[in-house]
Amino acid sequence: MNIKHNPSRRTALIWGAILIVGIFVMFLPPIIELDGFDGGFALSILGGFIAMVAIIAMVIYLKLANILDRITKKENVMAHWEYTPEEWKFYTEREHEEDATGRRNLFFMIAVIAVIVGLIFGIFVWIEERGNPLITVGIVLGIIAITGLTAWLSGLANYQNNKRNLGEVYIALDGAYLNRQVHVWKGIGNQLEEIAFEEDERNQPRIRIEYSSPGRGSRNFYTARVPVPPGQEDLAQRIVADITAAHLLKE
Repeated sequence: MNIKHNPSRRTALIWGAILIVGIFVMFLPPIIELDGFDGGFALSILGGFIAMVAIIAMVIYLKLANILDRITKKENVMAHWEYTPEEWKFYTEREHEEDATGRRNLFFMIAVIAVIVGLIFGIFVWIEERGNPLITVGIVLGIIAITGLTAWLSGLANYQNNKRNLGEVYIALDGAYLNRQVHVWKGIGNQLEEIAFEEDERNQPRIRIEYSSPGRGSRNFYTARVPVPPGQEDLAQRIVADITAAHLLKE
């Protein structure tokens, strides 16, 4: 019952390539003899930031790859559901609608932070009168543009993945693998916050799983929504009860 390809391992390799790019950008200013106050410092900071994020992401995805291998082992699987084209199309459109709202809010938050940091650095450059603050403004606008594009492409990629591939899910006690996406609520500092079996007016029951992972100063929260095929409602409720007992009722 194990999956043939582990997408988390492939993603870790991609972040490894991004790490190399970040290191290159970090050391690019002295190579091209770009003065620090003419944008060299900002470019090096950007490269260092990219490299730091890439290292963290690469380690996390390697751990996720190992966790995914455990989730999809036959002895650990609580349910393995495959969906009809009609069921999956309904889920895909509903998920895209809810996911787009969350990504939009995240983009606005990152954009505000980038503007504040860029403004402070631009003022510093202007006071020193040793460089052109417009370069810093351009870099900040570039960061915002890249962030927005990344968020849009990420959401589009998930949507297209769901449209292109007929969905399936593996559910285990500590995580789930939903149509090539890994959700883990035990391991790498993650923890389960809430799990519930939901029925609503749209007539597609689902298991809603909210979990969190460590962040700087607070925890990051995620939601996985697993559609329940017709006739599997009783099993879904037992899964919710078992996961609740294992992760939320411990003293």
